[in-house]
Amino acid sequence: MAVEKMKLLSITGKEENIDGFIADYLLDSGIQTEDAVKVYEKSWNLTNFSYDSTAKDMLKECKGILDKYKIKYDVNLESEKIEKNLDYIQSVLTDIKNTLDGFENTIGEKKAKLEEYKRKAELFNNAKELDIDLNKLYSLEYIRFRYGKILRENYGKLENSIKDLNAFLVKASDDENSKYVWVMCFSSKENSAKVDSYLNVYKFERFNLPAELDGNPKDIWMECEKEIHKLNFEIENKEDELIRIVDRDAEELIDLYAQINLYIKINNVKKFMAYDENGLFYIIGWVPAKELTTVLPKLSKEKDVKYVVKNHDEVASIPPTKLKNNRIVRPFETIVRMYGLPNYTELDPTTFVAITAFLLFGFMFGDVGHGLVIFLIGILMAKKKIAMGPVFEAGGIASMIFGMLYGSVFGNEEIIPAIFIRPMESIQTMLVYGIAIGVLLILLAMLLNIRNGIKNKDKKKIFLDTNGLAGLIFYIVVLGAGVYFILKGKMIASLGVLSIFVILPLLAIMFKDSIAKRIFKEEEEEKSSLFEKVFHVVEILLSFASNTISFVRIAAFAINHVGLCMAIYILSDMFSGTGSLAVTIFGNCLVIVLEGLIVGIQVLRLEYYELFSRFYTGDGKEYKPLREKI
Repeated sequence: MAVEKMKLLSITGKEENIDGFIADYLLDSGIQTEDAVKVYEKSWNLTNFSYDSTAKDMLKECKGILDKYKIKYDVNLESEKIEKNLDYIQSVLTDIKNTLDGFENTIGEKKAKLEEYKRKAELFNNAKELDIDLNKLYSLEYIRFRYGKILRENYGKLENSIKDLNAFLVKASDDENSKYVWVMCFSSKENSAKVDSYLNVYKFERFNLPAELDGNPKDIWMECEKEIHKLNFEIENKEDELIRIVDRDAEELIDLYAQINLYIKINNVKKFMAYDENGLFYIIGWVPAKELTTVLPKLSKEKDVKYVVKNHDEVASIPPTKLKNNRIVRPFETIVRMYGLPNYTELDPTTFVAITAFLLFGFMFGDVGHGLVIFLIGILMAKKKIAMGPVFEAGGIASMIFGMLYGSVFGNEEIIPAIFIRPMESIQTMLVYGIAIGVLLILLAMLLNIRNGIKNKDKKKIFLDTNGLAGLIFYIVVLGAGVYFILKGKMIASLGVLSIFVILPLLAIMFKDSIAKRIFKEEEEEKSSLFEKVFHVVEILLSFASNTISFVRIAAFAINHVGLCMAIYILSDMFSGTGSLAVTIFGNCLVIVLEGLIVGIQVLRLEYYELFSRFYTGDGKEYKPLREKI
């Protein structure tokens, strides 16, 4: 139930050594940096370091190369040292990139040529049996020539359609396994338009031969095939050479990536640092007190570096919060964090939450069988590294313990005897227990508030706060007098005596600012009217009453659990055999999921609204050292 002690560490050194100093001493340290310009006095005339985006751009470029060529990299920053400056890194990176880009461009150009020759080869492959110069056919004066392909089923249709138009078809190739037929179409110029219309109707795909290709189709095809073979060979060689270069430069690229990444992290630290006109850098941050024994000896070895250590009460800056709990209660930090971390000067409520949440959940959901299931679910969650897993385990254990006290196993109260009480048979007693638990927890929360006041030397919080000594006396007296009157039928003391212990605490709370100003010499907060003070007291009275009565719900849920399980077994008795078993299993699963969820929410509500509101602010900032956030 503690917060790790923090020390403020202030470091000064020569700016010329800053990069090496950060890499050697800060990146893997437990220091949480603060903005040095804001912390140090303005009269020091300090200036923040400007962020250099060069390294970030270089990292993106280097990572792009590594990812493009599927080079695996894993940078261990803890072992890194500055070995190369950014100018050198940029030069080497540029050389590598230019070399790789040169190969990529060459390969790309050759692949483009290859695709062009493949297209031409395909075109002439279907006309290679024709011993004729096709370009001469295109240049005929009185005859119109077309070359292309048509679906096999459309060939005959087209041929019949144009035979009366002084036109005819000649097959250039006819592969029976192909759905297309490559053909040459001849027609007179007078009928070319009509022929073209029929060609369109029957989806004739026309191909115009490149003007630069003259001669026999077979010769052209053979020349294309020769170029294709040559280009494939050249591309393969270039790709092999590129792979060899990538393998050669891979280690250096990984090293460059590590170095660039290191510079980026150095720049991220520099954002919090400052420098002056004398060429000195300044860094300030919070360090756990126990880590100083490791940090300070290292700093002492640097002759050009000076440092100062201060306590939190010597500076205006507020320390971050690092929780310190044993492994048993540590899982309950999750519940605390959902509300907010404690600030450095208040108590860590984790242990309080662990105990009270355990008690409340078990009281409301006491069942050996259901608790066992929740416990097993918690184990599975913990194995999968889910943060709430251990909390579920604790909830399951609490449920099993109270289940033995209640004598309940999967809602059945006939399997084991009740060690303590059966909720449904003792409803009134359960309600009393619920309120009694609430009273004890409220009193404990008020005592914790007083403890926070003592820790912070806040006398007003200790003596005059609603949840301080004044409120504690009022609550105990009123509650004690009420219980005594109910049990004995008479007053515990005279009305005059009771009035003193009731009215005086209320007056102290009502006029706490004025009293604190006169007695404790504290500055009075914003003044409020008498009406506002009276209304505040009424609000306090209602709050005490509602908060106390609110704990009736924990007894109500315990009773409700029994009633819900009884309803399930009554319903299962209406069926026989498999049907009865199915209803029982489904009903118990429903109880675990729905009632367990509702009870869990109620635990959080009681913790946050009924208890935390009395002693806890939760406005702390989390401790994030450089070794974790950089």
